Amino acid sequence: MKHLTSDQLLSYQQKKLSNKESLLLEQHLNECISCQAELELLNELDQEWMNPSDFQFSDELVNEIMKQTESIQITEKVNEKKSKTNSKKVRLIHLVLAAAATFLFFQFQLTERITNSNRHVVQTIDQTSSLIEKSEKIKLSIPIPKILKGNKK
Repeated sequence: MKHLTSDQLLSYQQKKLSNKESLLLEQHLNECISCQAELELLNELDQEWMNPSDFQFSDELVNEIMKQTESIQITEKVNEKKSKTNSKKVRLIHLVLAAAATFLFFQFQLTERITNSNRHVVQTIDQTSSLIEKSEKIKLSIPIPKILKGNKK
């Protein structure tokens, strides 16, 4: 026999089932120790949820938590100061790299080389497209040998 699902047990516990369904579940519960244990656990959890016990933290635990919280806050402040100085360094490094790249760009006349390269690409495209246009205008007539036509008699 199959075990009851958690949904079935919850519905039974919350009295959401019809009389017939409840009777069937009760019959299964009378025979199945595993499902009985799960229903008992659900009842205990329900009791704990509905009637929570009063729990108070000890003064030692509260003091320890407060100390750790303060130490975390101090650490965060120190890290924040470091990140501000690091971000200034990073910005300075980016500025130096941008200046060096600009200098090299003009020193080696990269703008002229890029322009020449672009011209070459455009010329190649133009030549290719004109060749394609010419090939479309030319009609090739290739004679088919008699052997390929088949032997018609």
